Amino acid sequence: MAEKIILNVNLYDNAVTETKGDYVGKPVVTGTLHNVDIANRIVTKRTEYRLETIVNILEIADQEKVNAIAEGKSVVDGVGQYLVNVGGSFDGEKAPFNPEYHKLGVAYTPGKLMRDTLKRVVVETRPAVTGPIINDIVDSTTGEKNLLLTSAGPAVISGANIKVVGSNPSVGIYLTPAKGESIKAGVLIHNNPSQVTFMLPALENGEYTLSITTQYSAGNNTVKEPRTYTFPVLLYVGEIPDDDDDRPVIE
Repeated sequence: MAEKIILNVNLYDNAVTETKGDYVGKPVVTGTLHNVDIANRIVTKRTEYRLETIVNILEIADQEKVNAIAEGKSVVDGVGQYLVNVGGSFDGEKAPFNPEYHKLGVAYTPGKLMRDTLKRVVVETRPAVTGPIINDIVDSTTGEKNLLLTSAGPAVISGANIKVVGSNPSVGIYLTPAKGESIKAGVLIHNNPSQVTFMLPALENGEYTLSITTQYSAGNNTVKEPRTYTFPVLLYVGEIPDDDDDRPVIE
């Protein structure tokens, strides 16, 4: 019998429509898994495989899939189908590719295993606490969205109920490294309910998680207890690291 999968979904008032009782659902993100975490999950079910071997195979497979996609091949695995695409318009039929105006991306289509699994997911909905929601962050120095950040540079967060207000000492914008204590941003340039511009703190190269803690509530009200929203997308300063940092040492 297949393992029961439960997905929690928070229901928020739909801000883009005036229809009363119209809500949108946001899945609750419960963590981030790297190859070593996936390997550990495999080991618990198939103990004849060594963790180091599984991690090594996963990383080799990642690299070969990425190379194939970059070559223009359609890659199909148990998760889905991946195909490279090009964004941006070209001026004429012989116009060259210009990285300033054109970007390569990847289109994803869920595969059969993914579709079948989603069909048996038990979705449990619940009213969401009306707190901050981060939709995206843009690095103002580079224009990069939801990926690379510039240490000590300006950035713009968009979302809902993200105005940073309140007397509680925990209120603020935080960048939390993969290992270490959270770092609080000190300078807010623009501070609005749907958009906050701020100066990133001085950050060392590495992986970070963004969060906002505020006592702001809809309608320019404040709540007694601060509320925190953690952006589920991993962010990076410097170069995006490969998975080698997560690879167990093979003795």
